Amino acid sequence: MDETVDCISDLPIFIIHHIMSFLSAKEAARTSILSKRWRQFQSSFPIFDFIQHNFRRSEDASRYTLFFLRKNRKFRRSLKRFIRVVDRSLSRFCELNLSMQKLRIFISVIDLQRLPPLFDKWIRLALENGLKDLDFEIISDEENNEVFTYTLPQTIFSANLLTSLRLGGCKFEQPSYAMSFHSLKELCLDRIYLNDQMVQKLISECHLLQDLWLENCSGLKFLCICEAHKLKILTIRSESIELESINIVVPGLQQLSLRFTLSWGGPRVVDVAACPLLEKLYLTSFKLKEEEFHNFISKFPLLKDLLLCGCLLLERIKISSNQLKYLSIKLCENLKAIDVDAPNLLSYSFQRNPFPIISINSRCPWKKIEFTCRDDLDGCWFLNLKEFLGLSNQIDDLTLELRLSQSLFNLYELSRCFDSLPVGVGSLMLWMDLSDVSPSEYEIVLDGIFWICYPRTLCLSTMYEEQHPFIVWLYDYLRNPELKNCNSDDIKSWRYYLMDAKIESFKHFGGPMLNSDELNQFMDEWPKFPDGFLRLHLDWCFSE
Repeated sequence: MDETVDCISDLPIFIIHHIMSFLSAKEAARTSILSKRWRQFQSSFPIFDFIQHNFRRSEDASRYTLFFLRKNRKFRRSLKRFIRVVDRSLSRFCELNLSMQKLRIFISVIDLQRLPPLFDKWIRLALENGLKDLDFEIISDEENNEVFTYTLPQTIFSANLLTSLRLGGCKFEQPSYAMSFHSLKELCLDRIYLNDQMVQKLISECHLLQDLWLENCSGLKFLCICEAHKLKILTIRSESIELESINIVVPGLQQLSLRFTLSWGGPRVVDVAACPLLEKLYLTSFKLKEEEFHNFISKFPLLKDLLLCGCLLLERIKISSNQLKYLSIKLCENLKAIDVDAPNLLSYSFQRNPFPIISINSRCPWKKIEFTCRDDLDGCWFLNLKEFLGLSNQIDDLTLELRLSQSLFNLYELSRCFDSLPVGVGSLMLWMDLSDVSPSEYEIVLDGIFWICYPRTLCLSTMYEEQHPFIVWLYDYLRNPELKNCNSDDIKSWRYYLMDAKIESFKHFGGPMLNSDELNQFMDEWPKFPDGFLRLHLDWCFSE
Protein backbone atom coordinates (compact mmCIF):
# COMPACT_ATOMS: atom_id res chain seq x y z
CA MET A 1 0.00 0.00 0.00
CA ASP A 2 1.33 3.41 -0.96
CA GLU A 3 1.95 5.79 1.91
CA THR A 4 1.77 9.54 1.54
CA VAL A 5 5.18 11.11 2.02
CA ASP A 6 5.33 14.44 3.87
CA CYS A 7 8.09 16.16 1.89
CA ILE A 8 7.40 19.62 3.27
CA SER A 9 8.15 18.67 6.88
CA ASP A 10 11.61 17.49 5.85
CA LEU A 11 12.60 20.86 4.41
CA PRO A 12 15.13 23.01 6.31
CA ILE A 13 13.51 25.03 9.06
CA PHE A 14 14.34 28.41 7.47
CA ILE A 15 12.44 27.37 4.32
CA ILE A 16 9.47 26.24 6.46
CA HIS A 17 9.46 29.60 8.18
CA HIS A 18 9.60 31.36 4.81
CA ILE A 19 6.54 29.41 3.67
CA MET A 20 4.71 30.22 6.90
CA SER A 21 5.44 33.92 6.42
CA PHE A 22 2.90 33.97 3.57
CA LEU A 23 0.14 32.73 5.90
CA SER A 24 -2.10 34.86 8.09
CA ALA A 25 -1.56 34.77 11.86
CA LYS A 26 -4.47 32.35 12.32
CA GLU A 27 -3.32 30.09 9.48
CA ALA A 28 0.24 29.98 10.80
CA ALA A 29 -1.04 29.08 14.29
CA ARG A 30 -3.13 26.23 12.89
CA THR A 31 -0.06 24.51 11.44
CA SER A 32 0.85 23.40 14.99
CA ILE A 33 -1.88 20.72 14.88
CA LEU A 34 -0.26 18.93 11.92
CA SER A 35 2.44 17.15 13.92
CA LYS A 36 4.95 17.53 16.74
CA ARG A 37 7.51 18.76 14.24
CA TRP A 38 5.12 21.46 13.04
CA ARG A 39 4.55 22.52 16.65
CA GLN A 40 8.31 23.09 16.81
CA PHE A 41 8.12 25.13 13.62
CA GLN A 42 5.35 27.25 15.17
CA SER A 43 7.19 27.86 18.45
CA SER A 44 10.34 28.96 16.59
CA PHE A 45 8.51 31.02 13.94
CA PRO A 46 10.17 34.48 14.05
CA ILE A 47 7.08 36.46 12.95
CA PHE A 48 4.51 37.42 15.59
CA ASP A 49 1.19 38.98 14.64
CA PHE A 50 -1.04 39.77 17.63
CA ILE A 51 -4.21 41.68 16.77
CA GLN A 52 -6.68 41.90 19.59
CA HIS A 53 -9.87 41.61 17.53
CA ASN A 54 -8.78 38.07 16.61
CA PHE A 55 -9.31 37.19 20.28
CA ARG A 56 -12.63 38.97 20.67
CA ARG A 57 -16.02 37.29 20.40
CA SER A 58 -18.18 38.38 17.49
CA GLU A 59 -20.93 39.65 19.80
CA ASP A 60 -18.39 42.06 21.32
CA ALA A 61 -17.55 43.56 17.93
CA SER A 62 -16.61 47.18 17.42
CA ARG A 63 -20.18 48.47 17.30
CA TYR A 64 -19.47 49.45 20.91
CA THR A 65 -16.86 52.00 21.92
CA LEU A 66 -13.95 50.98 24.10
CA PHE A 67 -15.49 52.93 26.97
CA PHE A 68 -18.44 50.53 27.09
CA LEU A 69 -16.42 47.43 26.24
CA ARG A 70 -14.40 47.94 29.40
CA LYS A 71 -17.54 47.18 31.37
CA ASN A 72 -18.25 44.07 29.30
CA ARG A 73 -17.11 40.88 31.10
CA LYS A 74 -16.69 38.84 27.92
CA PHE A 75 -14.55 41.54 26.39
CA ARG A 76 -12.40 41.83 29.50
CA ARG A 77 -11.90 38.06 29.60
CA SER A 78 -10.95 37.95 25.93
CA LEU A 79 -8.48 40.81 26.43
CA LYS A 80 -6.89 39.02 29.41
CA ARG A 81 -6.61 35.86 27.30
CA PHE A 82 -5.00 37.90 24.53
CA ILE A 83 -2.45 39.37 26.96
CA ARG A 84 -1.56 35.91 28.27
CA VAL A 85 -1.04 34.60 24.74
CA VAL A 86 1.26 37.49 23.83
CA ASP A 87 3.29 37.24 27.03
CA ARG A 88 3.74 33.46 26.89
CA SER A 89 4.53 33.38 23.18
CA LEU A 90 7.22 36.05 23.40
CA SER A 91 8.78 34.59 26.54
CA ARG A 92 8.83 31.07 25.07
CA PHE A 93 10.41 32.26 21.83
CA CYS A 94 13.08 34.31 23.59
CA GLU A 95 14.11 31.24 25.62
CA LEU A 96 15.11 29.60 22.33
CA ASN A 97 17.70 32.36 21.80
CA LEU A 98 16.59 32.96 18.20
CA SER A 99 16.44 36.20 16.21
CA MET A 100 13.00 37.77 15.90
CA GLN A 101 12.05 39.08 12.48
CA LYS A 102 8.73 40.88 13.02
CA LEU A 103 6.43 41.78 15.91
CA ARG A 104 3.01 43.35 15.44
CA ILE A 105 0.74 44.11 18.42
CA PHE A 106 -2.61 45.93 18.23
CA ILE A 107 -4.20 46.21 21.66
CA SER A 108 -6.79 48.33 23.50
CA VAL A 109 -6.25 49.64 27.00
CA ILE A 110 -8.52 48.84 29.94
CA ASP A 111 -5.94 48.40 32.72
CA LEU A 112 -3.96 51.61 33.05
CA GLN A 113 -1.76 50.30 35.88
CA ARG A 114 -0.86 46.76 34.79
CA LEU A 115 -0.30 47.15 31.07
CA PRO A 116 2.57 49.70 30.75
CA PRO A 117 5.11 47.41 32.49
CA LEU A 118 3.99 44.56 30.23
CA PHE A 119 4.42 46.75 27.13
CA ASP A 120 7.94 47.65 28.29
CA LYS A 121 8.72 43.95 28.79
CA TRP A 122 7.44 42.89 25.35
CA ILE A 123 9.38 45.60 23.53
CA ARG A 124 12.54 44.86 25.54
CA LEU A 125 12.35 41.10 24.84
CA ALA A 126 11.85 41.68 21.13
CA LEU A 127 14.70 44.17 20.82
CA GLU A 128 17.07 41.95 22.80
CA ASN A 129 16.43 39.20 20.26
CA GLY A 130 17.43 41.22 17.23
CA LEU A 131 13.98 42.46 16.11
CA LYS A 132 13.91 43.88 12.58
CA ASP A 133 10.28 45.04 12.20
CA LEU A 134 8.13 46.47 15.03
CA ASP A 135 4.48 47.49 14.59
CA PHE A 136 2.96 48.53 17.94
CA GLU A 137 -0.41 50.28 18.24
CA ILE A 138 -2.48 51.15 21.29
CA ILE A 139 -6.19 51.78 20.81
CA SER A 140 -7.74 54.24 23.26
CA ASP A 141 -11.22 55.70 23.45
CA GLU A 142 -10.76 59.26 22.25
CA GLU A 143 -14.51 59.78 21.77
CA ASN A 144 -15.05 59.66 25.54
CA ASN A 145 -11.93 61.67 26.46
CA GLU A 146 -10.25 58.58 27.89
CA VAL A 147 -7.02 58.88 25.95
CA PHE A 148 -4.32 56.70 27.45
CA THR A 149 -0.80 57.86 26.65
CA TYR A 150 1.84 55.18 26.94
CA THR A 151 5.40 56.52 27.00
CA LEU A 152 7.76 54.34 25.01
CA PRO A 153 10.75 52.93 26.92
CA GLN A 154 14.11 54.56 26.29
CA THR A 155 15.50 51.21 25.11
CA ILE A 156 13.69 51.63 21.81
CA PHE A 157 16.10 54.42 20.82
CA SER A 158 19.04 52.01 20.90
CA ALA A 159 17.42 49.49 18.53
CA ASN A 160 20.22 49.51 15.98
CA LEU A 161 18.88 46.44 14.11
CA LEU A 162 15.37 47.79 13.46
CA THR A 163 14.68 48.41 9.76
CA SER A 164 10.97 49.24 10.10
CA LEU A 165 9.22 50.97 13.04
CA ARG A 166 5.47 51.72 13.12
CA LEU A 167 3.95 53.15 16.29
CA GLY A 168 0.42 54.27 17.14
CA GLY A 169 -1.16 55.87 20.22
CA CYS A 170 2.11 56.30 22.15
CA LYS A 171 4.34 59.11 23.35
CA PHE A 172 7.98 59.86 22.63
CA GLU A 173 10.25 61.40 25.23
CA GLN A 174 13.52 62.62 23.78
CA PRO A 175 16.45 60.65 25.21
CA SER A 176 19.41 62.38 26.79
CA TYR A 177 21.81 60.26 24.75
CA ALA A 178 22.28 59.80 21.01
CA MET A 179 19.88 57.50 19.20
CA SER A 180 21.17 54.48 17.34
CA PHE A 181 18.64 53.83 14.61
CA HIS A 182 21.51 52.82 12.32
CA SER A 183 19.41 50.42 10.18
CA LEU A 184 16.01 52.13 10.18
CA LYS A 185 14.55 52.63 6.69
CA GLU A 186 10.83 53.01 7.42
CA LEU A 187 9.30 55.11 10.22
CA CYS A 188 5.53 55.47 10.66
CA LEU A 189 4.12 57.48 13.58
CA ASP A 190 0.34 57.52 14.04
CA ARG A 191 -1.30 59.48 16.89
CA ILE A 192 2.09 59.98 18.52
CA TYR A 193 2.87 62.88 20.81
CA LEU A 194 6.20 64.49 19.87
CA ASN A 195 7.50 68.00 19.29
CA ASP A 196 9.28 69.70 16.39
CA GLN A 197 12.74 69.18 17.89
CA MET A 198 12.07 65.47 18.32
CA VAL A 199 11.21 65.09 14.63
CA GLN A 200 14.41 66.82 13.56
CA LYS A 201 16.48 64.68 15.92
CA LEU A 202 14.86 61.50 14.62
CA ILE A 203 15.57 62.44 11.02
CA SER A 204 19.16 63.47 11.72
CA GLU A 205 19.85 60.21 13.57
CA CYS A 206 18.23 57.93 10.96
CA HIS A 207 20.81 58.15 8.19
CA LEU A 208 19.22 55.37 6.09
CA LEU A 209 15.59 56.55 6.43
CA GLN A 210 13.72 56.18 3.12
CA ASP A 211 10.04 56.27 4.11
CA LEU A 212 8.60 58.67 6.74
CA TRP A 213 4.89 58.72 7.67
CA LEU A 214 3.47 61.22 10.20
CA GLU A 215 -0.28 60.88 10.82
CA ASN A 216 -2.29 62.95 13.31
CA CYS A 217 0.73 63.49 15.54
CA SER A 218 0.17 66.04 18.30
CA GLY A 219 2.71 68.50 19.68
CA LEU A 220 3.86 69.71 16.25
CA LYS A 221 3.74 73.42 15.39
CA PHE A 222 6.55 74.28 12.95
CA LEU A 223 7.36 71.02 11.20
CA CYS A 224 10.65 70.94 9.31
CA ILE A 225 11.80 67.95 7.25
CA CYS A 226 15.39 68.46 6.15
CA GLU A 227 18.80 66.74 6.17
CA ALA A 228 17.06 63.50 5.20
CA HIS A 229 19.47 62.58 2.43
CA LYS A 230 18.06 59.10 1.74
CA LEU A 231 14.36 59.98 2.14
CA LYS A 232 12.29 58.98 -0.89
CA ILE A 233 8.70 58.82 0.45
CA LEU A 234 7.12 61.40 2.78
CA THR A 235 3.51 61.29 4.01
CA ILE A 236 2.03 63.92 6.32
CA ARG A 237 -1.59 63.64 7.47
CA SER A 238 -2.87 66.06 10.06
CA GLU A 239 -6.12 67.18 11.66
CA SER A 240 -4.43 69.39 14.24
CA ILE A 241 -5.00 73.14 14.10
CA GLU A 242 -1.80 73.53 16.14
CA LEU A 243 0.32 72.85 13.06
CA GLU A 244 1.10 76.28 11.58
CA SER A 245 3.74 75.55 8.97
CA ILE A 246 5.52 72.76 7.09
CA ASN A 247 8.93 73.21 5.54
CA ILE A 248 10.29 70.40 3.34
CA VAL A 249 13.83 70.43 1.96
CA VAL A 250 14.51 66.96 0.59
CA PRO A 251 16.17 67.05 -2.87
CA GLY A 252 15.99 63.25 -3.31
CA LEU A 253 12.27 62.97 -2.54
CA GLN A 254 10.28 60.83 -5.02
CA GLN A 255 6.80 60.67 -3.43
CA LEU A 256 5.03 63.35 -1.37
CA SER A 257 1.60 63.12 0.23
CA LEU A 258 0.08 66.06 2.13
CA ARG A 259 -3.38 65.29 3.48
CA PHE A 260 -5.41 67.55 5.73
CA THR A 261 -9.08 67.72 6.74
CA LEU A 262 -11.64 69.62 4.68
CA SER A 263 -12.81 71.69 7.67
CA TRP A 264 -9.29 72.78 8.61
CA GLY A 265 -7.60 72.89 5.22
CA GLY A 266 -4.05 72.54 6.47
CA PRO A 267 -1.40 74.90 7.88
CA ARG A 268 -1.06 78.50 6.78
CA VAL A 269 2.39 77.96 5.24
CA VAL A 270 3.60 74.95 3.26
CA ASP A 271 7.02 75.47 1.74
CA VAL A 272 8.41 72.70 -0.43
CA ALA A 273 11.81 73.37 -1.94
CA ALA A 274 12.60 72.18 -5.45
CA CYS A 275 12.36 68.40 -5.63
CA PRO A 276 13.72 67.56 -9.08
CA LEU A 277 13.20 63.81 -8.61
CA LEU A 278 9.59 63.90 -7.35
CA GLU A 279 7.34 61.57 -9.36
CA LYS A 280 4.22 61.21 -7.17
CA LEU A 281 2.29 64.05 -5.53
CA TYR A 282 -0.92 63.59 -3.52
CA LEU A 283 -2.66 66.70 -2.13
CA THR A 284 -5.81 66.52 0.01
CA SER A 285 -7.62 69.63 1.34
CA PHE A 286 -4.75 71.80 0.21
CA LYS A 287 -5.18 75.59 0.31
CA LEU A 288 -4.00 76.60 -3.14
CA LYS A 289 -5.50 78.99 -5.65
CA GLU A 290 -4.86 78.76 -9.38
CA GLU A 291 -1.59 80.68 -9.58
CA GLU A 292 -0.23 79.18 -6.35
CA PHE A 293 -1.04 75.67 -7.59
CA HIS A 294 0.76 76.20 -10.89
CA ASN A 295 3.82 77.59 -9.13
CA PHE A 296 3.75 74.66 -6.70
CA ILE A 297 3.72 71.84 -9.26
CA SER A 298 6.26 73.62 -11.47
CA LYS A 299 8.89 72.57 -8.92
CA PHE A 300 8.47 68.94 -9.95
CA PRO A 301 9.54 68.54 -13.59
CA LEU A 302 9.43 64.70 -13.48
CA LEU A 303 5.93 64.43 -11.99
CA LYS A 304 4.15 61.30 -13.22
CA ASP A 305 1.29 60.79 -10.75
CA LEU A 306 -0.90 63.64 -9.43
CA LEU A 307 -3.89 63.45 -7.06
CA LEU A 308 -5.94 66.51 -6.07
CA CYS A 309 -8.66 65.87 -3.48
CA GLY A 310 -10.82 68.41 -1.67
CA CYS A 311 -8.85 71.43 -2.92
CA LEU A 312 -11.74 73.85 -2.48
CA LEU A 313 -9.90 77.01 -3.55
CA LEU A 314 -9.02 75.62 -6.96
CA GLU A 315 -11.33 76.91 -9.70
CA ARG A 316 -9.12 76.31 -12.71
CA ILE A 317 -6.53 73.61 -13.29
CA LYS A 318 -4.02 73.94 -16.10
CA ILE A 319 -1.40 71.25 -16.55
CA SER A 320 1.09 70.86 -19.39
CA SER A 321 3.45 67.91 -19.03
CA ASN A 322 5.00 65.21 -21.21
CA GLN A 323 5.88 63.22 -18.07
CA LEU A 324 2.43 62.98 -16.41
CA LYS A 325 1.00 59.44 -16.54
CA TYR A 326 -1.77 59.41 -13.89
CA LEU A 327 -4.17 62.22 -12.97
CA SER A 328 -6.95 62.04 -10.37
CA ILE A 329 -9.24 64.92 -9.33
CA LYS A 330 -11.74 64.40 -6.48
CA LEU A 331 -14.12 66.56 -4.42
CA CYS A 332 -12.90 69.89 -5.81
CA GLU A 333 -16.33 71.48 -5.38
CA ASN A 334 -15.54 74.87 -6.90
CA LEU A 335 -13.83 73.58 -10.02
CA LYS A 336 -14.88 75.45 -13.18
CA ALA A 337 -12.32 74.54 -15.84
CA ILE A 338 -9.69 71.91 -16.61
CA ASP A 339 -7.04 72.27 -19.29
CA VAL A 340 -4.71 69.28 -19.49
CA ASP A 341 -2.03 68.88 -22.15
CA ALA A 342 -0.50 65.51 -21.28
CA PRO A 343 -0.03 63.40 -24.43
CA ASN A 344 1.52 60.52 -22.46
CA LEU A 345 -1.25 60.30 -19.87
CA LEU A 346 -2.21 56.67 -19.15
CA SER A 347 -5.10 57.09 -16.72
CA TYR A 348 -7.54 59.85 -15.78
CA SER A 349 -9.94 59.82 -12.82
CA PHE A 350 -12.63 62.43 -12.08
CA GLN A 351 -14.82 61.91 -9.00
CA ARG A 352 -17.53 63.99 -7.29
CA ASN A 353 -16.67 67.34 -8.86
CA PRO A 354 -19.02 69.75 -10.65
CA PHE A 355 -19.20 69.69 -14.46
CA PRO A 356 -16.26 71.84 -15.62
CA ILE A 357 -15.26 73.26 -18.97
CA ILE A 358 -12.76 70.63 -19.96
CA SER A 359 -9.97 70.29 -22.50
CA ILE A 360 -7.76 67.19 -22.41
CA ASN A 361 -5.05 66.49 -24.94
CA SER A 362 -4.74 62.77 -24.31
CA ARG A 363 -6.13 59.55 -25.76
CA CYS A 364 -5.87 57.66 -22.47
CA PRO A 365 -8.84 55.78 -21.00
CA TRP A 366 -10.80 57.42 -18.21
CA LYS A 367 -10.43 54.92 -15.38
CA LYS A 368 -12.83 56.19 -12.73
CA ILE A 369 -15.57 58.75 -13.30
CA GLU A 370 -18.07 59.50 -10.54
CA PHE A 371 -20.92 61.99 -10.26
CA THR A 372 -23.53 62.62 -7.59
CA CYS A 373 -26.96 64.20 -7.97
CA ARG A 374 -28.91 64.96 -4.80
CA ASP A 375 -31.52 67.16 -6.46
CA ASP A 376 -34.37 66.42 -8.81
CA LEU A 377 -33.05 65.05 -12.09
CA ASP A 378 -33.66 67.47 -14.93
CA GLY A 379 -32.65 67.60 -18.56
CA CYS A 380 -29.79 70.04 -17.93
CA TRP A 381 -28.02 67.61 -15.61
CA PHE A 382 -28.25 64.79 -18.15
CA LEU A 383 -27.09 67.05 -20.98
CA ASN A 384 -24.04 68.19 -19.00
CA LEU A 385 -23.12 64.63 -18.09
CA LYS A 386 -23.48 63.34 -21.64
CA GLU A 387 -21.40 66.19 -23.04
CA PHE A 388 -18.69 65.57 -20.42
CA LEU A 389 -18.50 61.82 -21.06
CA GLY A 390 -18.49 62.37 -24.81
CA LEU A 391 -15.02 63.92 -24.58
CA SER A 392 -13.50 60.51 -23.79
CA ASN A 393 -12.81 57.71 -26.24
CA GLN A 394 -12.92 55.06 -23.48
CA ILE A 395 -14.48 55.01 -20.01
CA ASP A 396 -13.64 51.98 -17.86
CA ASP A 397 -15.70 52.68 -14.71
CA LEU A 398 -18.56 55.11 -14.20
CA THR A 399 -20.35 55.58 -10.87
CA LEU A 400 -23.62 57.50 -10.52
CA GLU A 401 -25.09 58.21 -7.10
CA LEU A 402 -28.64 59.47 -7.52
CA ARG A 403 -30.82 60.63 -4.65
CA LEU A 404 -34.02 62.17 -5.90
CA SER A 405 -37.68 62.65 -5.22
CA GLN A 406 -38.77 63.05 -8.84
CA SER A 407 -37.39 62.96 -12.36
CA LEU A 408 -37.99 65.88 -14.74
CA PHE A 409 -36.26 64.13 -17.62
CA ASN A 410 -37.94 63.78 -21.05
CA LEU A 411 -36.15 61.49 -23.49
CA TYR A 412 -37.87 62.83 -26.60
CA GLU A 413 -37.16 66.50 -25.88
CA LEU A 414 -33.51 66.00 -24.98
CA SER A 415 -32.78 63.70 -27.92
CA ARG A 416 -33.60 66.61 -30.22
CA CYS A 417 -30.90 68.68 -28.46
CA PHE A 418 -28.27 65.96 -28.50
CA ASP A 419 -28.94 63.17 -30.99
CA SER A 420 -25.65 61.24 -30.69
CA LEU A 421 -25.55 57.65 -29.51
CA PRO A 422 -24.84 56.87 -25.84
CA VAL A 423 -21.22 56.60 -24.69
CA GLY A 424 -19.79 53.10 -24.25
CA VAL A 425 -18.78 52.30 -20.66
CA GLY A 426 -17.02 49.22 -19.32
CA SER A 427 -18.79 49.14 -15.95
CA LEU A 428 -21.56 51.30 -14.50
CA MET A 429 -22.13 51.33 -10.73
CA LEU A 430 -25.52 52.70 -9.68
CA TRP A 431 -26.17 53.89 -6.13
CA MET A 432 -29.85 54.72 -6.21
CA ASP A 433 -32.05 56.20 -3.50
CA LEU A 434 -35.52 56.07 -5.03
CA SER A 435 -37.45 55.69 -1.79
CA ASP A 436 -39.43 58.86 -2.59
CA VAL A 437 -39.96 57.96 -6.26
CA SER A 438 -43.00 55.99 -7.36
CA PRO A 439 -42.41 52.85 -9.50
CA SER A 440 -44.15 54.62 -12.36
CA GLU A 441 -41.13 56.95 -12.62
CA TYR A 442 -38.51 54.18 -12.70
CA GLU A 443 -38.66 54.04 -16.47
CA ILE A 444 -38.04 57.78 -16.76
CA VAL A 445 -34.91 57.52 -14.59
CA LEU A 446 -33.68 54.58 -16.64
CA ASP A 447 -34.26 56.48 -19.89
CA GLY A 448 -31.95 59.21 -18.63
CA ILE A 449 -29.18 56.83 -17.57
CA PHE A 450 -29.10 54.73 -20.74
CA TRP A 451 -29.53 57.76 -22.97
CA ILE A 452 -26.14 58.82 -21.58
CA CYS A 453 -24.22 55.54 -21.68
CA TYR A 454 -24.49 51.86 -22.51
CA PRO A 455 -22.47 49.75 -20.03
CA ARG A 456 -21.26 46.23 -20.67
CA THR A 457 -21.63 45.55 -16.93
CA LEU A 458 -24.21 47.09 -14.64
CA CYS A 459 -23.41 46.86 -10.91
CA LEU A 460 -26.04 47.44 -8.20
CA SER A 461 -25.73 47.43 -4.42
CA THR A 462 -28.32 45.42 -2.50
CA MET A 463 -27.27 46.83 0.86
CA TYR A 464 -30.27 49.16 1.21
CA GLU A 465 -33.67 47.51 1.36
CA GLU A 466 -35.41 50.51 -0.22
CA GLN A 467 -33.48 49.77 -3.45
CA HIS A 468 -34.79 46.21 -3.75
CA PRO A 469 -38.09 47.08 -5.54
CA PHE A 470 -36.14 49.04 -8.15
CA ILE A 471 -33.64 46.19 -8.68
CA VAL A 472 -36.40 43.62 -9.16
CA TRP A 473 -38.24 45.95 -11.53
CA LEU A 474 -35.04 46.76 -13.43
CA TYR A 475 -34.07 43.13 -14.03
CA ASP A 476 -37.54 42.19 -15.28
CA TYR A 477 -37.71 45.34 -17.38
CA LEU A 478 -34.34 44.76 -19.08
CA ARG A 479 -35.26 41.19 -19.97
CA ASN A 480 -38.61 42.10 -21.51
CA PRO A 481 -38.29 41.41 -25.28
CA GLU A 482 -41.27 43.62 -26.10
CA LEU A 483 -39.28 46.71 -25.17
CA LYS A 484 -37.35 46.63 -28.47
CA ASN A 485 -40.44 47.93 -30.19
CA CYS A 486 -40.78 50.90 -27.84
CA ASN A 487 -39.58 53.66 -30.17
CA SER A 488 -41.16 56.25 -32.39
CA ASP A 489 -40.52 57.18 -36.01
CA ASP A 490 -38.37 60.10 -34.90
CA ILE A 491 -36.20 58.45 -32.24
CA LYS A 492 -34.88 55.04 -31.42
CA SER A 493 -34.38 54.79 -27.68
CA TRP A 494 -31.73 52.71 -25.94
CA ARG A 495 -34.28 49.87 -25.66
CA TYR A 496 -34.02 49.29 -29.40
CA TYR A 497 -30.30 48.50 -29.08
CA LEU A 498 -30.41 46.27 -25.98
CA MET A 499 -30.14 42.63 -27.04
CA ASP A 500 -30.01 40.77 -23.73
CA ALA A 501 -29.51 41.18 -19.97
CA LYS A 502 -28.50 38.45 -17.53
CA ILE A 503 -27.05 38.11 -14.05
CA GLU A 504 -23.28 37.78 -14.28
CA SER A 505 -22.32 37.43 -10.61
CA PHE A 506 -23.14 38.28 -7.02
CA LYS A 507 -20.58 39.07 -4.32
CA HIS A 508 -21.35 39.29 -0.61
CA PHE A 509 -19.96 42.27 1.28
CA GLY A 510 -16.62 41.16 2.71
CA GLY A 511 -17.09 37.68 1.22
CA PRO A 512 -16.26 35.70 -1.91
CA MET A 513 -18.02 35.71 -5.26
CA LEU A 514 -20.83 33.16 -5.54
CA ASN A 515 -20.04 30.08 -7.63
CA SER A 516 -22.43 28.81 -10.30
CA ASP A 517 -24.41 26.59 -7.90
CA GLU A 518 -24.74 29.38 -5.32
CA LEU A 519 -25.76 31.79 -8.07
CA ASN A 520 -28.52 29.41 -9.18
CA GLN A 521 -29.76 29.25 -5.59
CA PHE A 522 -29.64 33.03 -5.45
CA MET A 523 -31.84 33.15 -8.54
CA ASP A 524 -34.27 30.64 -7.02
CA GLU A 525 -34.68 32.90 -3.98
CA TRP A 526 -35.12 36.03 -6.11
CA PRO A 527 -36.08 38.72 -5.15
CA LYS A 528 -34.73 38.12 -1.63
CA PHE A 529 -31.34 39.85 -1.39
CA PRO A 530 -28.41 39.45 0.98
CA ASP A 531 -26.07 42.45 1.28
CA GLY A 532 -23.67 42.58 -1.62
CA PHE A 533 -23.08 43.61 -5.23
CA LEU A 534 -25.21 42.31 -8.07
CA ARG A 535 -23.60 42.45 -11.52
CA LEU A 536 -25.66 42.27 -14.72
CA HIS A 537 -24.15 41.65 -18.15
CA LEU A 538 -25.78 43.69 -20.93
CA ASP A 539 -25.46 42.92 -24.65
CA TRP A 540 -25.90 45.89 -26.99
CA CYS A 541 -26.02 46.25 -30.74
CA PHE A 542 -25.18 49.66 -32.24
CA SER A 543 -24.52 48.55 -35.79
CA GLU A 544 -26.67 51.29 -37.29
